Amino acid sequence: MKAASESLCELGYAGMTTTEVAQRAGVSQGALYKHFGSKHQLIAATTEHLFGMLIEDFQKGLIENAGNENRIQSLLQVLWAVFITPELYAVLDLYMVARTKEPLRQALVPVLRQHRDNLRQAACMLFPEAAAENPRFQIAIESILSVMQGAAVSAAVLPEIALDAEFTRFLEHLALRELEAPYGVPK
Repeated sequence: MKAASESLCELGYAGMTTTEVAQRAGVSQGALYKHFGSKHQLIAATTEHLFGMLIEDFQKGLIENAGNENRIQSLLQVLWAVFITPELYAVLDLYMVARTKEPLRQALVPVLRQHRDNLRQAACMLFPEAAAENPRFQIAIESILSVMQGAAVSAAVLPEIALDAEFTRFLEHLALRELEAPYGVPK
């Protein structure tokens, strides 16, 4: 997984070949195909591995920022730091490729759905009151994640997006409104 992850992060989908991964891993292509029946299955497993790494990074960031008084601001900063990593950019590359490569899409869909479920569960654990009381909680979480994902895509080409204070304040305002009581009331 390390060899495949590094290859995908450095070279993207177009440059990641099974030959490249096998060479990095120090195994034959036959051994690679024995564990992963196709390149798409290898990529799905690699994506799952990358998501695990990203979740660990997020959790570490939360622990490091546990004393921050502004919990929402801290959470969004940690989340943003994860969204602009080479690992997440590699995954976002796969989203775009899977749009037109049906076998890749089919291999990725279960991994991406499981990851979204994991994110929702994490959000429920971070904001148990909002999850129980705010009827818009799930759509708020999906919206925040989608906005950050879109911003990360833009920041890949326009890095100033990452530094835009007005964008950050707006997203923080939205999160405060939907994740802390009273819900839906502008703060």
